[in-house]
Amino acid sequence: MVTRLSTRLKELRRISSLSTAQVIKELKNSNLDYSEQSIYKWEQGNSIPSVDIIIALAKIYKCNISYLLDEEDKELNKVTVNESIILKQFRNDYLFRCITNLLMRMSSRNI
Repeated sequence: MVTRLSTRLKELRRISSLSTAQVIKELKNSNLDYSEQSIYKWEQGNSIPSVDIIIALAKIYKCNISYLLDEEDKELNKVTVNESIILKQFRNDYLFRCITNLLMRMSSRNI
């Protein structure tokens, strides 16, 4: 059964450009050992990951736990294609994230 959680897990993995093997490696770095089959079941809604897994996946996908679990996501509906591209770059590129954070701090000082 497809759920909000399963849909978000699948979408976040896609946006993050991570393979299931890469997610498994990241989970192992958190001392959690799961198979590609487990990830497939979570993304298809055939099983629900434990709280520890949800916390680890939120870290891997650089999102809030509440984003994975919330019933509604009003903000996601407002994201344009360009914003989605920027968000993907922000999540995947450390230097881009640093520069963006610096620009945001500079902007908030000038307001």
